Amino acid sequence: MKFVVYHRVSTKKQGKSGLGLNAQKAYIKHFINKQDIVQEFTEIATAKYMDCKTRPQLCKAIELCKLNGYTLVVAKIDRLSRKTEHALNIYNQLDGRLQSCDIPNLDKFTLTLFMAIADRERELISIRTKQALAEKKKQGVKLGKPSNFTEKGRAKGREANSQKAATNKANIQAQELCVLYKQKGFSLRQIANKLNHNGYKTSRGSKFKPTTIKRLLDRA
Repeated sequence: MKFVVYHRVSTKKQGKSGLGLNAQKAYIKHFINKQDIVQEFTEIATAKYMDCKTRPQLCKAIELCKLNGYTLVVAKIDRLSRKTEHALNIYNQLDGRLQSCDIPNLDKFTLTLFMAIADRERELISIRTKQALAEKKKQGVKLGKPSNFTEKGRAKGREANSQKAATNKANIQAQELCVLYKQKGFSLRQIANKLNHNGYKTSRGSKFKPTTIKRLLDRA
């Protein structure tokens, strides 16, 4: 099997410094043999738009795969898209020849599941953020960053918030997956094995067990 690699970073600064890009390359290197890679494409663009005007490198990568029967591979699925319909459209264009290093054994069902959960979580975060800001405003709290914050302090705060958000998102995804797998008829042990196989951890950093799955389902 031959692969075409697609990398995406959101800003020119990330592209020049290698921030984000180096991590993507490391993922690819871990999962894909270098000799199996035909070509790599790197794009500086947001995930919001998917047309060839705003994402020309992605379009080139897809066309190369379509013409030669290659498989498109990304380090993480959000490098390809953050919208379910976009990701599925690409999956269908390539007749399923799509791989993402963060979703082992990718198929159409799993892709739809992960993208739908990500979409829902983004909506919930947006709603919670708006509600929290509105409540603070009602209480007379002045919104915005105090001018006496140092750049170093702000950077630490952003990093802490980012890590916290990632943890919350992972927990929410795991719980959503438990419910969906249960609806599909999976046993508690099968669900635990699925989550562990896909790299999920409990809130304490441990592997999932049937008893852990039961608690998640009870809270759902």
